[in-house]
Amino acid sequence: MHAVAARDLMAEAKVVTHSVEKDPLEIFRALSGETLPVLLQSARRDPRAGRFSLVASDPFMVLRFREGRGVLSSRSREEVFDGDPFAVLQEALDRCRIAPLPGIPFAGGAIGYLGYGLRCWTEARAIHATLPGRWPDMHLAFYDRAFVVDHVLKCTHLVVTGLPETGPSRRREKLRGDLRRLQRHYETRPEREQEAHDPHPQEPEFATSKEQYLRNILRAQEYLAAGDIYQVNLSHKIRMEGNWRPLALYQGLLASHPACFAAYLPLRDHTVLCASPERLVRLTGRRAETSPIKGTRARASSPELDRQAALALTEGVKERAENVMIVDLARNDLGRVCLPGSVRAEEVCRVETLPSVHHLVSTVTGRLRPDAVPVDLVRALFPGGSMTGAPKIRAMEIIDELEGAERGIYSGSLGYFSFHGDLDLNIVIRTLILSGRGAELQVGGAILAESEPEAEYQETLDKARPLLGLLTGSRPLAGRS
Repeated sequence: MHAVAARDLMAEAKVVTHSVEKDPLEIFRALSGETLPVLLQSARRDPRAGRFSLVASDPFMVLRFREGRGVLSSRSREEVFDGDPFAVLQEALDRCRIAPLPGIPFAGGAIGYLGYGLRCWTEARAIHATLPGRWPDMHLAFYDRAFVVDHVLKCTHLVVTGLPETGPSRRREKLRGDLRRLQRHYETRPEREQEAHDPHPQEPEFATSKEQYLRNILRAQEYLAAGDIYQVNLSHKIRMEGNWRPLALYQGLLASHPACFAAYLPLRDHTVLCASPERLVRLTGRRAETSPIKGTRARASSPELDRQAALALTEGVKERAENVMIVDLARNDLGRVCLPGSVRAEEVCRVETLPSVHHLVSTVTGRLRPDAVPVDLVRALFPGGSMTGAPKIRAMEIIDELEGAERGIYSGSLGYFSFHGDLDLNIVIRTLILSGRGAELQVGGAILAESEPEAEYQETLDKARPLLGLLTGSRPLAGRS
C-alpha cells in the first residue's frame, strides 16, 4: 500500500500522497477521454525549475478572451464581458480561494495560456493589436482537482478542493467522490499510444522570406541607431501540413528537447505542444522570480568544440549585452509591484546547456507588495522582455510594424494560477501548434546595433531545427528566399 498520507486543510482541500513518482504522461493518458485534459510537465529534472508536473481534467469553469471580448463559462451558465480580461481573471481566482498546501505548489487553479495579444491589457496600454490572431488571446480552465507529481521527493499527490460547491455537506461529499475518482485514474494502466505513422509532411512554408527577415533586421538597426530602442526581438513563423498524432509528436518533442516548462494542451480547435526552457515568472508566497534567457549558441558536434561554444557564449560581448539589458528591464518590471529595495539580480549570464543550444540565463527576484495581487505581477512582466526588447513599449511598436501580424500564442505565457495565490508561467517558445492537418511554430532572436543579419537569421534556424526535425522526419532545414 503506497498511500501514506491524507489530510484536511481548513475543510477546504484534501490531499492524498502516494510514495510513487507516477509518470505524468501515464496519468494524462488515463484522463485523455475527459474534458480539456492538460499536462504541465517538468521533463528536464532540475530541483529549482523542474521539480513538479501537473495533470488535470474536467474543469468547472473556462475563461476565454479574443479581440476585446471574453466568455467565462461554467457548467450552468455563461457570462460574456467586454474589457479587461486580467481583472476578470483575478475576480474569478478570488472567488475560489484555497488555503495553501505545504510543499505542494498547486491547490487547484487555472491552467492554460496568455497569448501575446494580451499586451494591450498590461502596462503597455498604448499598444494596439495588429491583425487578429487565429486563437484566443487567453484560454484558462479552472480545475478543482489535480495530480501533482514531485520529481524530487519521488511521490504523487492527489489534490481535491470540493469546488465549485460551497455548502459544507455538499463540499465534503464532493471531496470524497473526487478523491475516489482520482484514485481510480491513478490505478489505471492505460495502453501506450502506438508510434506515429509516417505523417507525409509537405515542405515547410516560411511566412517571412529570408530576404524580408534580413530587411527587418536592417530596419530595426536604423531604430537602434536613432536611439529609439536598445534591443528588439524579431521573429518569423513557419508552417507545415502533415498527418501527425499530437501526443506521439509531443513525446518525441520531449525526447529530443527535454524542458523544465513543457506542456501539452489539447484544446477544442488547436493543440499546444510546448517544450519551453524559459520561465516568465513564479510567485511563491510573496516571493516573485523571473528567469529571462538571452544569448544563444548552437551545440557543436564534438565535446571539445561544444565546450568551446559554451565558453564563447559566456565571453561573447553581444550575447552578454543582450542578457544584461533584459535583466535591467526585468528589474524595472518587478519594481512596479515589489517592495522597494527587494528587487535583486541573483544570477546573471549563467550558461544553461540544452540538447541543441547553449543559453545565457539570469534570475531576478523581488518581494510582492502587500497591496499587490498575483495578476498585478503578471501585468507588470507580461509579455516577457526577452521576447520584446527594451524599452518594452517602443520595442513592441516596432515589432508590430516589422512583423506585420499577430504572434498569437508564441511569446506569450503558459502555466498555472493556483487558488492559494501562487503561480508559475513560462514563456511560449520551442512550441508547436497543431490544427487540423497544419502545424506552426515561430522563432526569433534579439537584434542589437552590432548584430550581423545573416548570423541572426541562422540563429533562428538553429532554434527551429529540432521542432522541424520532428515534423519532417529530420529532413534538412533550409530557409526559403
